Amino acid sequence: MRVRVYAGVDPVTGSEHYFQETVSAGPDAQKIAEKMLNRVVNQVLEGRAPKTKATINQLIEKYVEVADWEETPGVPIAA
Repeated sequence: MRVRVYAGVDPVTGSEHYFQETVSAGPDAQKIAEKMLNRVVNQVLEGRAPKTKATINQLIEKYVEVADWEETPGVPIAA
């Protein structure tokens, strides 16, 4: 069994995120899957973000877009 819950969109890559857990087959698989589902839904509700699949370049580009840049007086800009 697989428990999969939609968790929003990756702000860097724009791809959809899902929390996903796998439950091994067995007599208690249904109970275990329900517990996992509750845990995963709580993770989404708490705002825990799944890991991004963004590359380093994508992360740097995003940072440059949102960074608050200001010049420090008396510090020369590197050439």
